[in-house]
Amino acid sequence: VRKQWYQRRVRGPVVPFVQYWMRVLPPRKNTPANTVMFECSFQMNKAEIKDYLTELYKLDVVSVATEVVDGERFKIMIPDVGEKTHTNPHKKIAYVTLKDVDFKYPGTGPVDKTEELTLTESDSSES
Repeated sequence: VRKQWYQRRVRGPVVPFVQYWMRVLPPRKNTPANTVMFECSFQMNKAEIKDYLTELYKLDVVSVATEVVDGERFKIMIPDVGEKTHTNPHKKIAYVTLKDVDFKYPGTGPVDKTEELTLTESDSSES
């Protein structure tokens, strides 16, 4: 974990990975079962990505590979001005190989509707 300059001056508990964020991306067709794709902040390097996942989410990480993907470029036609080129922001993609093959992506499994119904019925009966 990288030690920041402000952590030495501020009293109180130190919160790790304050300036970092990661987002799970859906798997591609040819991605192995134990490889997960994340979009992460540009400041993170491979060691910090591994530390982030092992400390916060308790995942067994075998290896990390990163890639910077250019943003999509397209042209916009503006009246009285002409054609302007716009570029979406670039992204940093991390390919994380996990020790466990059974990684379940969040929100991809079947939803149990009976559980939602029982919660709503019990909430309405309490009022």
